[in-house]
Amino acid sequence: MWTISETYEQARRASEKDADMIRRTAEHTLDTYLAHMPGITREEIGRRLLESNRERLDAVPDLNTYPELRGMREILDAEWRGIRDGAKLDDEQWAARCNGNFYMHCHVYGEVGKEDHGCTCIYFPESEHGSILAVNLDTNLEEPYGPPEWPTWNEHIIVGGVSSGIWGDEPSPEIFPAPKDKILGRYARSTDEAIEILDRYKLFGRPGNLLIVDRNHNIAMVEMSACRIGVRRSNDGFGFITAMTAEEPTFRAYLDKTRDASLKARDLPEDCDDTTYWKKCDQRRELLNEMLDEARQNPTLEKLRSMIQCRDPKRGFVCYDGDPIQPGGPPLEWTMRTAIWMLNEKKAIWWSKEGDAPSWETRMSDVEFKEVLPWD
Repeated sequence: MWTISETYEQARRASEKDADMIRRTAEHTLDTYLAHMPGITREEIGRRLLESNRERLDAVPDLNTYPELRGMREILDAEWRGIRDGAKLDDEQWAARCNGNFYMHCHVYGEVGKEDHGCTCIYFPESEHGSILAVNLDTNLEEPYGPPEWPTWNEHIIVGGVSSGIWGDEPSPEIFPAPKDKILGRYARSTDEAIEILDRYKLFGRPGNLLIVDRNHNIAMVEMSACRIGVRRSNDGFGFITAMTAEEPTFRAYLDKTRDASLKARDLPEDCDDTTYWKKCDQRRELLNEMLDEARQNPTLEKLRSMIQCRDPKRGFVCYDGDPIQPGGPPLEWTMRTAIWMLNEKKAIWWSKEGDAPSWETRMSDVEFKEVLPWD
């Protein structure tokens, strides 16, 4: 069971070990707020985020509907204090670390608010190395990151996440910071159980797409907004999820609705950098569907690598290095890291952007995960 003292100590020890990355991530979050809130000081942003955190903790929802949240307010309070003390965060860093982009989505982005980063996840249930998973981290040049970690919620479920692409999302009536990853890690033992929890908790969290796989290779592609969820299934264990696009029909219709509204709110034409970017994301999804169909015939590690790092001048790109959206337009994101996990071998190979060189040119030292359970 979770206890307050154990939660605090675990968070403190883990944060002490990863203090530099936690502080860098918190500063990146604060920088994002400063960029979107001109004229507001770092101290004032910290004060607003701290107030938001307190308000959220006090907004405990109906525990008959969400029984997993019983006692969670106290657990989260202890965890947040442990993170602060372990990483030695100042007040603004602590507020940003606990709030993330919640305040941004609710109070800053507003009607035209957006997600603007990519990422792609691809899963093969079989290859010469057994089950393999590939993920691109597509973001800006400032976001901190490190070597790949083991990509699971628990010993039963693999998960990969990317951005959703929702603009001007509808607000959720629930603001409590329900730790869905913690709940899923504790209670979900299969993809079906994970989907049930995600659907029941769909009012908690933020936009994002997930790839979920259990040990039976039951795979689901989940597309989420602040209040909605769309789920697609694969009948053969192969699957992918990619950012800033959607395929489930009902969710796709909602995504298009929010984008159309954002264009009107910003008085933008139908042909602009944003719509060109959205089309490129849709084209990436279509390309991945085509390449996955081809890979099913002979699923290999090299085939997966060629998909996740695809840069075909004719077919399109899955991997980026600040390529312009269109001639004279702003850049697409950068693929800062590509990782491929050989899940049965408990190992990941990965590439990282170094200086001016693109990520796919720099192979890093392999990462071994000695303490985890093999997947197959």
